[in-house]
Amino acid sequence: MTKRKISNGNDIVKAKVYEINKILSKKLTLKCKNAKQKEFVNLIKEREIIMCSGPAGVGKSYIAIAAAIQLLQDTTTSYRKILIITPAVEAEENLGFLPGNLKEKLAPYLASSIDIVDKLVSKEKRIKLEESEELIGEALGFIRGKSIDNSILIVEEAQNMSPSQMKTLLTRIGYGSKFIISGDMDQSDRYETMEKTGLYDAMHRHSNIPEIGFFEFDENDIVRNPLITKIVNNYKKIEKD
Repeated sequence: MTKRKISNGNDIVKAKVYEINKILSKKLTLKCKNAKQKEFVNLIKEREIIMCSGPAGVGKSYIAIAAAIQLLQDTTTSYRKILIITPAVEAEENLGFLPGNLKEKLAPYLASSIDIVDKLVSKEKRIKLEESEELIGEALGFIRGKSIDNSILIVEEAQNMSPSQMKTLLTRIGYGSKFIISGDMDQSDRYETMEKTGLYDAMHRHSNIPEIGFFEFDENDIVRNPLITKIVNNYKKIEKD
């Protein structure tokens, strides 16, 4: 039986056999599209907490999720699972009460992240990862009081978090974990100015902590569709006028 050492405080415990390398028979290959994405990947590997800001289309979410899967597949690391959190904030709409259990209620908010996982490993294998509890969608509202150990936590749309929510989130990190937090501060659905967002506050408040890595993409780093660059630049022109 393959065993893996996992750090849990000062104790070294024997890990269970990881299902991920049974489900994903091949190691995931992450192909970066530019130098900035490579820098982001390296920062993810180096730091315990990574905070990233940048416009839509630069690959923030894709890189974060792909790098997390790679780290989970690496049997020399301490990570047992990937947790994904997206604030339950709607884009200038109010869908009202959502039926179903917690997982079903969270599904619309996690959809974009789940789509990326499906593209990387296939929907069938993603479902198996969820069944083995190596891929879990978490609710930000229920994270208080938890200690997140031996996990990679991916936080999307962090520009919709308040400074108080960000404080709660950051203080949940336990032993052997990594937090990857990203957002587009120009597209907050809660705040009129970026300075009020939890992401902006955290990136400036904690700049003196060496274990936290900070990264910024800009419009020149967009890789999704060249049209996005033109659209983003036009909005910036309006904001400056």
